[in-house]
Amino acid sequence: MIEKVQSLSKWARDIGVYRGTLKRWLAADLAIVLPRVSKGCKVLIRERDIEVVLRKRTARSDWSLLRGKKTA
Repeated sequence: MIEKVQSLSKWARDIGVYRGTLKRWLAADLAIVLPRVSKGCKVLIRERDIEVVLRKRTARSDWSLLRGKKTA
């Protein structure tokens, strides 16, 4: 199975937080320090890293909503 990866900005938009907020959460919770990149370049973040951060930061996360699946 291929793991979903997206840019930091896209993940931030998807979960409804500022890009800087998500970047701080990744650094604090997973010790992921994102490298500086030149304009136009992107650093891709794995979905599992976002899931870990959100589980620590939110009381209830419904990942099926983020993935676009409807729950019964």
